[in-house]
Amino acid sequence: MKLTIATSLLLIGANVMAQDSYKPRISPFFDRIDGGPSFFVECRNTGVEQVSSGADVWASWLRIDGTVVPEESGVRIGPGLTTDIGPGQLWRGIIALRQSYHSFAAAAKFGALARSSRVIPLSQGRHTIAVQCAGVWSDDFEFYWESETHP
Repeated sequence: MKLTIATSLLLIGANVMAQDSYKPRISPFFDRIDGGPSFFVECRNTGVEQVSSGADVWASWLRIDGTVVPEESGVRIGPGLTTDIGPGQLWRGIIALRQSYHSFAAAAKFGALARSSRVIPLSQGRHTIAVQCAGVWSDDFEFYWESETHP
């Protein structure tokens, strides 16, 4: 009986850890191009088939400070060519929260397969961002934004 309970707890713990590995991961990305905070996002292909790196399932939704942000508020580009992301593989991209509209789109770099920029004005202070990939939300990632500019 004790062995069965211990085995069950071990399997439940392993299942929770496996589910967490499917969550998108967010890291800060520092650039001087976008004029706002940027993030490196890693998403796992949780499906059973290959997905194009240009598919809309990568970072399909954003949540800023608990509010979902519509997709139409931004620009998304890739490096030009796409590649297939196999089941269980990661694909990476960059998300920039621009503070004003720019007519240019920066290149996807550093192993990123896509780069997305959205105009989302932020007030000064603490914020959170979460990303949804293929129906799975990341944890909230906390960041701070200072809106003061150089005189």
